[in-house]
Amino acid sequence: MTGKLVFTWIMGSFFLLAGVWIVRNLEMNIGVNEFQYLFALIIAFVLILVAGLCWISVAVATRHEVI
Repeated sequence: MTGKLVFTWIMGSFFLLAGVWIVRNLEMNIGVNEFQYLFALIIAFVLILVAGLCWISVAVATRHEVI
């Protein structure tokens, strides 16, 4: 594996960590309206999707590298 692939793989892990951290700490408290709650959920969802995209890209690139 090249350095770019390892970097992409690790960045995917950080994106997943950030998305899960947001979801885990998300609560409807005083001072948090529905829009802010939904916005945080959307950000977390996008971060998790980007993590999956990073990992799929690494898997495809590794598969093409082997052949």
